[in-house]
Amino acid sequence: MITDKSKPYSYRSDVVSALSEEIASSDENVVVVHGGGSFGHVLAHQHGISSTPSEASPHGVARTRAAMYELNQLVCRTMMEFKVNPYPFSPFDAAGRAGKAELAKWLRDLLKKKMTPLTFGDVTTSGNGFRILSGDLIVLELAKSLLPERCVFALDVDGVYEENTSVIIPELSPSKIRKMKVDAGDDATGGMKLKLDVAARLATLGSKVCFVSGYRRNEFSKALKGLEFYGTVVRS
Repeated sequence: MITDKSKPYSYRSDVVSALSEEIASSDENVVVVHGGGSFGHVLAHQHGISSTPSEASPHGVARTRAAMYELNQLVCRTMMEFKVNPYPFSPFDAAGRAGKAELAKWLRDLLKKKMTPLTFGDVTTSGNGFRILSGDLIVLELAKSLLPERCVFALDVDGVYEENTSVIIPELSPSKIRKMKVDAGDDATGGMKLKLDVAARLATLGSKVCFVSGYRRNEFSKALKGLEFYGTVVRS
């Protein structure tokens, strides 16, 4: 959503600018996680790196990770233009914290100091090879520590649709999600299927999960503030 996946290395600064403005004006404590888009995902496909462990080439891993850090820096610069103060960190910085309590304390301390923690999907070792560490799974791990009131997924669509229609499903429960048949598509990290699986688990933790279009800034703003919005809500 923050890139055009049909065009390699195409950063949508206008979209990130709009969302940054809404974050800045919301007065909410926000932790931001972004995916790889046409930076990391394109290279991951080229080098056979996915959520399934594989023996990808070291050069391919290096290129993919470098692209992710490049995108993260672009996001940082845009956020700062709109008076959001990002605190970029590798997901492995979070993994290095000893337990959920320490991670939560670290993140809350950053938020208290008016920083906006910002992380992203990455590549990690797995067995004899490498795999993608999806931004969606990072959201889940952070939520296990922070237990946030809301988790907002800004998408390139308006929410979750009824099968083979353009009708938005306004609300889902974890049990309904488990019964749904969703294609993972060709996304290197699992696409909407993974997002729904993660949303079900987030809702079970007690979070209200919002699927909203990142292109509709007013609806994104409503979701961020806990107001009614056009999209899909997942809750227990």
